[in-house]
Amino acid sequence: MKTDTIGERLELLIFSLKMNKKSFGESIGVSHTTIGNTIAGISEPRLSMLNAILKRYPNVSSDWLISGEGEMFAMSKNEPGLWQTLKENYEKRIEELQYTIALQKQLLGKHKPVPNRPSAGNIIYFFPDLTDEKIMAAEA
Repeated sequence: MKTDTIGERLELLIFSLKMNKKSFGESIGVSHTTIGNTIAGISEPRLSMLNAILKRYPNVSSDWLISGEGEMFAMSKNEPGLWQTLKENYEKRIEELQYTIALQKQLLGKHKPVPNRPSAGNIIYFFPDLTDEKIMAAEA
């Protein structure tokens, strides 16, 4: 969606928040008519409306809302980005899967002993000819 005007950016913001003009207007204390007029380009938003938006939705970038510069949602300096969070989650999952694969291979008697499981409280060693008597557990 093109966002050359503040009305277009406001419309995109409302859509991104999964709201309609009425619910958005209510959330910031402005009538849906005022919201509609701003989106249509009939009137410019008042400073009080812009302040209300930024106060109610603090993650909305003021630069983006006013001038169209940057991203719609500002990222907190203390908050990791979405891609960083996804990367960390996938790396952890890959580590867990590698442990599971190593364990399964060892149970089949085809590989070296299983490495220490990531973030496991106890270390359990399994042997290729696994029997109940041969499972040994030691505190980590």
